[in-house]
Amino acid sequence: MKALIYGLTASEERDVTLLLHFVGVGIVSTEDRVSEPDFAIVGSLSNTNINSLIPVISLFSFDRFTLSAPSSWCLPLPWQYEDLKPILQKISQLSRFPTINAVDLNLHVKRLESLLIRQALLVANGVVSKAAQNLQIQRTTLIEKMRRYNIDKSEF
Repeated sequence: MKALIYGLTASEERDVTLLLHFVGVGIVSTEDRVSEPDFAIVGSLSNTNINSLIPVISLFSFDRFTLSAPSSWCLPLPWQYEDLKPILQKISQLSRFPTINAVDLNLHVKRLESLLIRQALLVANGVVSKAAQNLQIQRTTLIEKMRRYNIDKSEF
């Protein structure tokens, strides 16, 4: 399970990070374009509306913002494991079922792109320039995408 955290003060981030590590939840950064979070944790520094298709745990009261997440909880700090456990169980159950109203196009495109890159490298016996030619993209673009998706040419 992975969480995206944003808009947290330094003390909020410290408290949240410690508990998430304790319960075995990974943290996804906003710059990470490969890993998709299972839920988001929004801190008191967040100043925008939350339009998310993933569940949201808010550290502030909901009357500050408009929430349009399928599931959302207000859970002010300090957290105890007993407070967080039922929410994580609910999030885990939600992630097992596809969302009825939405398709995560970005996730599907990333998976397809990664698959096509791996297939091109397999056909090209790991030769990056040949794989790039088969994909009809620049070699440097392919190298960047391989780096983004953690694809090592030596696997092929």
